[in-house]
Amino acid sequence: MNALADPRVVEYLNDNFIGTYLKVGTFQIINGQKVGGNVASYFCAWDGGVLHAVPGKINADRLLEEARWAYETRKAAQTFGTNFVKDELDMKKYIELVRRAHLERFNAECNSWSAGGHGKSMRPIPTQFPLQVGQQAQAHWLLARNPMAKLDTIYPAVWTQILREQLSTLPVAKR
Repeated sequence: MNALADPRVVEYLNDNFIGTYLKVGTFQIINGQKVGGNVASYFCAWDGGVLHAVPGKINADRLLEEARWAYETRKAAQTFGTNFVKDELDMKKYIELVRRAHLERFNAECNSWSAGGHGKSMRPIPTQFPLQVGQQAQAHWLLARNPMAKLDTIYPAVWTQILREQLSTLPVAKR
């Protein structure tokens, strides 16, 4: 299930993102294969603000969907937040669109829409960390509560609260 081995994923990510990695947990390399550990994918802005987080191992199709969502959300936020007359980006508007996008995804993942005057409307984001929902919904909750927060504040929460892993700087053990 190595999504990064799929040429479609590689092409899309190379065309639209700059890739890097950070080892924050423990695992071993046995006979050239990674054993144990977990993974999370982050889509960030140039300043390290997290646009999107995808906790856990996923397949190539899902990673492509999430990457496209992150890319389209960024484009929409840029468009919504830009004053084209002054050629200025209003970061408050940009961040608000990112927050609303995560709130919408949280509601969709949790099937927690409420009946509004013109159909379905989004419920407000819960104040407490939602333990009873899936990992992706939890990531959307985290990013709706902390839109565009820096990676150094988001990854520990994803790793410890959502993936329930311990942070570690121990080197990779090879056998």
